Amino acid sequence: MEEAFKMSQSIPPVIIGFISGGLSYTIANYYLSKRSLQGNIRHRKKSHGTEAGGGKNISGSAILVGSVMDNIPENMALGISLALGGSIDVVLLAAIFISNFPEGLSSSEGMQSSGRSKRSILFLWILVVSIGTVSSGIGFTVSAYTEPKILSIALSFAAGAILVMLAESMIPQAYEQGGASRVGLAIMAGFALAFILGNV
Repeated sequence: MEEAFKMSQSIPPVIIGFISGGLSYTIANYYLSKRSLQGNIRHRKKSHGTEAGGGKNISGSAILVGSVMDNIPENMALGISLALGGSIDVVLLAAIFISNFPEGLSSSEGMQSSGRSKRSILFLWILVVSIGTVSSGIGFTVSAYTEPKILSIALSFAAGAILVMLAESMIPQAYEQGGASRVGLAIMAGFALAFILGNV
C-alpha cells in the first residue's frame, strides 16, 4: 500500500485497487465454496448420507487463487523495479519469496489431503509461476508507458487480495491446525520479518 501511494501520490487509486483486490478474492472464494458445497451434497446423496469432506480442498484452492491474484501485480512490480532502477530490488524479491512460500505449502497440503494428485498440484503451481514470469515481463515492458496511478492500482490490488486471503483462508486454516497461541506468535514473527526487510 505504501509503495502504491508513493507511485501515485494520491489516495483514490490506492483505495480503488485495494477494494477491488479484496472483493475479487472474496467473490472467487465464495464461488469455490459454493461449488464444493454442491459437490459434497451430491456425494452425500450417493453415499446415503455419509459425511463428505472438502474444507481443506476449498482452503487449498482458495489460497491458490489468492496467490494468482497476488502474483500478477507483485511480479509486475518486480519488472517495474528492474525497468526503473536497472536492477531487481533484493528486499522486494526476498519479501515476495518469504510470503509466497508458506502460501504454496499450505495450498498444496490442503489440495493433497482432499485427494488431488501430486502431478495435478505441481502442474497448477507451474502454471502460477508461468503467469508470474509473464507478469514480470509485462511490468518491465509497460512501466515506461503506463501512468503511475494505474501501476498504483495494480500494486494496491495485490495488497487487498492478500489481506482478504489471509483473513478468509490462511489464518483460519492455521488456527484449525496449530491453535491460537502458535498462530499469534507466527503472525508476530512474520510481521517483524516483513518490517525488517522493508527497512533494510
